[in-house]
Amino acid sequence: MNKIIVTTSWDDGFKNDIKLLALLDKYNLKGTFYVQSKRTEKYLSDNEIKEISVNHEVGAHSVNHKELDKLGLDEADEEIKGSKIYFDNLLEKETKMFCYPRNKFNDQIKQITKSVGFLGARSTRRLCFCLPTDFFDFGVTLNIYPFPFRKKNSNRILIHKTVLDPMKKYFRDIIKLKLPFNSFLSWENLAKNSFDYATKNGQIFHLYGHSWEIEKYSMWRELENVFKYIANRPNILYLTNGEILEYIEKNKN
Repeated sequence: MNKIIVTTSWDDGFKNDIKLLALLDKYNLKGTFYVQSKRTEKYLSDNEIKEISVNHEVGAHSVNHKELDKLGLDEADEEIKGSKIYFDNLLEKETKMFCYPRNKFNDQIKQITKSVGFLGARSTRRLCFCLPTDFFDFGVTLNIYPFPFRKKNSNRILIHKTVLDPMKKYFRDIIKLKLPFNSFLSWENLAKNSFDYATKNGQIFHLYGHSWEIEKYSMWRELENVFKYIANRPNILYLTNGEILEYIEKNKN
């Protein structure tokens, strides 16, 4: 496998995912949308989920978005299996991917996820530039979140001890990867430079986030700039999360 793969994934299934859908389609990018099966009016409707599934992938995100590692194994099984059954029936096709709510999982949860028939499961293990070898710990490259400072909202910096958390999270990695200095200045720069690193040194660039955070922090412009930067490149495959795992299986020999 000598082609770079680009993928995106989006968690929780909030209404703003429809805005994400339009942006992905505008730039011919692929996304996997992880949605819990029990939802209120602030989340995607069944019809909107069906609309997303036409050109993109819908993955399961449990029934009630509970932290699975804190549940008994029978209840965890119900949360995982129940969400697969729901989306299999809704979309009339197999749901291949699962995402662990709040990234809470362990080996037992991974085994349950595999046993109920999912092909793989996405975690939030970050700065992954290599294709997954463990299909049930499919990590990501970069999260869409304000950088270098943590914000209260789009207009205010959070004056709190956590204000530097985004910088603390990525500082060592930017140095280790030898990314350009402007990576320290904005999320958009960090994303573009991480993509460039992936095309030169890696196998995958996997962007993930939550549409409610993009809305809260007014990051749509930066996100579209990044989409435009990474889209329609020669010798790059644009795939959903599930398509990547199928691609690995097909080409592993």
